[in-house]
Formats: sequence, C-alpha cells, structure tokens
Amino acid sequence: MRSYLLKRILIFIPGILFLVLLSFVLLKNAPGDPVEQILSGQHPEMSSSNPANDDATLRAEIEHRLGLDLPLFYFNFSDDTSFLPHLEFHTKNQFSRWLFGSSDSNGIIRGDFGFSYQTNEPVINIISSKIGWSLFFTLISILIAYLISVPLGLNLALDPGSKKDRAYSLLFTILFSLPGFWVAMFLMFIFCNPEMMNLLPSSGVMPTGGFDESLSISEKFIRTIPYLIIPTITYTYSSFAFLTGNVKKSIAQILQSDYIRTARAKGLNDKGILYKHALPNALLPLITIFSHVFPYAIGGSVVFETIFNIPGMGLTIFQSIGSQDYPVVITIFLFTGMITMVGFLLSDILYAIADPRISFQNTEQ
Repeated sequence: MRSYLLKRILIFIPGILFLVLLSFVLLKNAPGDPVEQILSGQHPEMSSSNPANDDATLRAEIEHRLGLDLPLFYFNFSDDTSFLPHLEFHTKNQFSRWLFGSSDSNGIIRGDFGFSYQTNEPVINIISSKIGWSLFFTLISILIAYLISVPLGLNLALDPGSKKDRAYSLLFTILFSLPGFWVAMFLMFIFCNPEMMNLLPSSGVMPTGGFDESLSISEKFIRTIPYLIIPTITYTYSSFAFLTGNVKKSIAQILQSDYIRTARAKGLNDKGILYKHALPNALLPLITIFSHVFPYAIGGSVVFETIFNIPGMGLTIFQSIGSQDYPVVITIFLFTGMITMVGFLLSDILYAIADPRISFQNTEQ
C-alpha cells in the first residue's frame, strides 16, 4: 500500500510542475499589453516617481517592476553566431521571478500571484474572497448528488425493466440532456418571475444592500437560504442524473455475477446481497465517477455564477477574460487545475483503500 501511494504522489508532482509551466506559458502568450493596461487603468501605485518622465520612461519603469525586461526562461538560443545557434543561460529570468520571487516579489510558491491589471489588488486577495462560494456550491452539489443517487440507483437496480425503472431512466435521460443554463433560466422564470410564482430571489447571495449589522449569524444564514435554493438545484441536477444512471448500471452488472447467484442460492435476501456483496464491489466505478464530477462541477461554475451573479471564481474569471486581466485568469486556471489533480490523486488513494488488490498488483508489476 505504501509503495503504491508513494508512486501516485511521485506521479502527481511532475503533473503539478507541468501545470505551473503551462500557466506561465499561457500568461506570457496571452493577447494584450500588460503595461498598456496598467497605464490605461491609471493606478497611482504604478505611476512614475518623477512626474516629468515621458511615456517611454514610464513604460520602462513599469516593465522593470513587472520583470518584463528580464529573459523569459532559464535558457534561450541566440542566433548571433554565423552558423550555429548559441545557448545562453540566465539565472535571473521571468519564470524564476514568477515562481520563486525576487527582491520585490515573493513568487507563486509563497502565495504571491501578482496583482490585478484592472484594480491593482493582489490576486491572492481576489481569489481568497471569491473561492468560498465556488467551493460551497461545488461541494454541496456533489454531496447532495451522492446522497440521492446512490440509494436511488441501488433501489432501481433491484427491479430492472419495471415501469418505475423505465420512468426513471427516461427522466434521467431528459435531465442529463438539458443544458445547465437552460435549466437555470427556466427555474428563474418559474420561481423568480413576478408574473408566475415569484417565491425566490433571482440573483446574488444576499440582499442588494447587504445585511443589517444588528442581525446575528444565524439570522443572516436563514435569510441567505432563499438565494441558494435555485443555484444549488442547478448545480446538482446534471450530476445527480449522471450518477444515478451509473450507479444503477454498475449494480445491475454486479448482480449478474456468479458470486451473487451463489449468495442467492445460499438463501441470502436481496438487501443482504445488495449491501454486503454488491455495493462494496461497486465502489470503484463510483470513485471513478467522483474524479470526473469534481472538475465538471468546478467548470460549470463559470456559467451558473454568471447567470445567478454569484461572487465566486466562475464569475470572476468571466469578468477577467472580458477585461484581459490575465494574472487573475491564469491564477484561477492554476487553482482549478490543482484542485482537479488533487481530486484524481484522492481517487487513486480511495481505489487502493476500496480494493487493496490494486496496490498489490501495482507492486508486483
């Protein structure tokens, strides 16, 4: 087991390094001029110390502060020679400054992701203020989907081909095929429309003017619940349909196995067979599904947070792309990639826990 987990972690580390390198490449090849964006934003913190300096001098100062006057990477090929390119090495370069920091930057390895081109606010402050809502809806949607899908899938697998099974299969097919943004707009039309039911707020996570400071935490939470109902349903429904169908299919296949027939021949009832024999062997497909549902839910947050105006990472990345605020975009890309890779690593660990034969086979190979 230990050797298996160690191998998975060793594979995980190069993946993180590749993700970091890819993020840097995307940042440096993104369209637009960061210096021009800073100049057009007119941030006092980035203005020249000498008011008499012309635009060229001011641009040079900003490029120096951003490290744009440094070589791009640790080495590059120069074609100064007549015949063969010359390999040059640079200890001070933009990648090293971005990753490890310098005299005026701590680097992303210490949590310094730069600053926003639009607001001049540190990117880490923007992410920390937005990531809470995104993680809340992602985790709560996955939790609700599993809590409903697993029992329902188990129940349907016991009676395959029945009217109930066919009805639910049709419902899941419809739910899974409906676009998320359409479901969100439909629910808003029904429950947030003054001409229809008008039971729930249509956007945001709190009243426009904020909460009264005299309210307690419990009162604020109770008043927040109506804002969370439709977004939570929208986040959950597609994962719920996908999970239930896969649970039912996995259990149905296992129930046709020889050892299940043997258990029935010995007189075990259906519930005992289902929970003691079928469910443990169905955990591996469920773990596989978990590794895919997690990044899918994070990616869907861009659409849902934009529709519901939820102040999370999805809405932030949508706004940042529109304003070409690439330090924020790349940081969210890096965070999302790391969370996805952690999800796959957890899946590998859960694989080894659910079925120790995986780690033993890996060791023998």
